[in-house]
Parts: sequence; C-alpha cells; structure tokens
Amino acid sequence: MKPCTNTVELAVAQKADLVRYDIDERLTLAGQPQPEDWAALAAEGFAVVINMRSDPQRATTQQRSAEAAGLRYIHLPLPVYELEPEHLEQYHQTLAAEQGRVFLHCRSATRVALMWLLDRIVYDGWRREQAEATLRAAGYDDDAMETFAFCTDDYFERAAAASNR
Repeated sequence: MKPCTNTVELAVAQKADLVRYDIDERLTLAGQPQPEDWAALAAEGFAVVINMRSDPQRATTQQRSAEAAGLRYIHLPLPVYELEPEHLEQYHQTLAAEQGRVFLHCRSATRVALMWLLDRIVYDGWRREQAEATLRAAGYDDDAMETFAFCTDDYFERAAAASNR
C-alpha cells in the first residue's frame, strides 16, 4: 500500500467502516464508533450506547456526542483479559437494567462478544456451543471464535480458583 500523500487521502484511509454484529433485534455488538456514527445509531432506534473501553477521555468525548444525538450513554470500562466474576456481574446488571435497543461496543467488538458469551452461559444457562453458534451466525469468524474459546476457558479457570479460596 502506498503512503497517503495528502490530508484528504489520510482521512479516507483512517475512516474505517463500523464493525458490528447484530445479535438480535435488541442488541448489537460493535467496534469503536466514529463521530459520524452517533446520529445514525439514534436514527436506527438504539436507545443506549454502552462503551466497554477503559479510556476515560475518549469516553467523555463519546458521551457528549452520543447524548447530542439523543442516545443514553454508559461507560462500563471492563478489562480485556483476566476477567473476574465481579466483572461479569457488573456487565450482567448493567445490561439487565436497560430497556430498548442497546449498542454495546469496545475497540474491536471482541471484548463485548466475550462478555455476551459468558453472560449467556453463566446467567442464562446456555450451553457454550449454543452461545458460540449465535456469535458465528452474527458473523464472528474462526479467529474470533478461537479467541473466545481461550478467554472463556481462562475465565472459568479463574472463577473456579476464586471459589476454592
């Protein structure tokens, strides 16, 4: 790929399409929205945006943009790795309290999918294969599924160790 030679080319190259996975009519898992995405999300009927990234400065900027577009905004900074049961509980309570369509995002749509997967297994009693099949049907690929498998195993090993203390 040739380097960008002017600011217009640079702006076009940096503009990435919003990565999103529609899980059902209520929930969409996604990567990082751009400033121009907020109004479109509101127009689609989303009621709330939940940001799971940990950057508080970015969250403050996003909150202003989301609220200006008519969306409620929640910053729920959860870790990417080394998830603990209290992190999953925080996630579960936050989503359970929301009514209407939810747009849940992190940087790449991986962390949000992992949390969704764990929530289905732990709180809704889904079999792991059932939750994984739903993520595949939404569009997650083999590489993502491999990451989810590793992180899911890690979470359950960590939770078992914590309960044995």
